[in-house]
Amino acid sequence: MQSAIVPKANVKEVSEGPMHSSGPEGLGYTLWRFDGSKWQIKKNCPVDGAVASPAPTFDGEFEGQLRATACVLAG
Repeated sequence: MQSAIVPKANVKEVSEGPMHSSGPEGLGYTLWRFDGSKWQIKKNCPVDGAVASPAPTFDGEFEGQLRATACVLAG
């Protein structure tokens, strides 16, 4: 008995933004680290035309705490 060859459907993947996108706008993200007294940027990954959002407005709960925020449009 022969098996039929069935062609695969032409599937197109849909992406709302790059793999490193964050937030509904897909503008990237910034990873902040609390050093015990203030937030400092640990990693900044904006897409073209975007910048880091301001640091969190609250104190961290402990040294080394991490917080990610969505980037915003440069302007």
